Amino acid sequence: MNDLRRLDLGCGPRKTPGFFGVDHAPFEGVDLVHDLRQTPWPLDESSFDEVVASHIIEHLDDVPAFLREIHRVCRDGAVVRIITPHYSNRSSYLDPTHRHAFSARFLELLADAPEWRPSGSFAIARSYLFEHHHTFHTLIPDAPFDLRSVDLSFARFFRYLGIDRFANWKIDFYEFYLAWMLPARDITAELVVRKSAPKDES
Repeated sequence: MNDLRRLDLGCGPRKTPGFFGVDHAPFEGVDLVHDLRQTPWPLDESSFDEVVASHIIEHLDDVPAFLREIHRVCRDGAVVRIITPHYSNRSSYLDPTHRHAFSARFLELLADAPEWRPSGSFAIARSYLFEHHHTFHTLIPDAPFDLRSVDLSFARFFRYLGIDRFANWKIDFYEFYLAWMLPARDITAELVVRKSAPKDES
């Protein structure tokens, strides 16, 4: 048996091949039928090396609880990929089951990211992240993540114009001034789980 374990949260009827699928509905291929809003999940601690959560986090009321559970079931160094509509995507508001609309910066309030400190012409945005990081980080104090990357995706026409490259280069400028005119599709964020090494009791 492969020692590498992969988890697909909210997999629906199209579970990622090779992953253990969890969904609230008993679709074909789902390995565990469970409502992810009910915690703790019936999954063992420190048992997964990779997690995909595609278009699920926007449906949940308690985002910090969701991230805490991901951290609990993951091993140290596990890679977590979260995909969710950007707030400029009309589907963020079209679906009445959506509870949140997210900025590309939203995980920087809950994870350790390299760009909190204010700099350049968008110090206001970075100041907000820097000042409020401590408050939001207390929501998952025992569930640290490193934020590896954030990427905005766009419709093909905007990609032809190079909007995707510019928006990902200057996320703050894009979100402050261009998002409603040149809407993005999805945010794809990649995090790495950090867990403390066991204490040496010798």
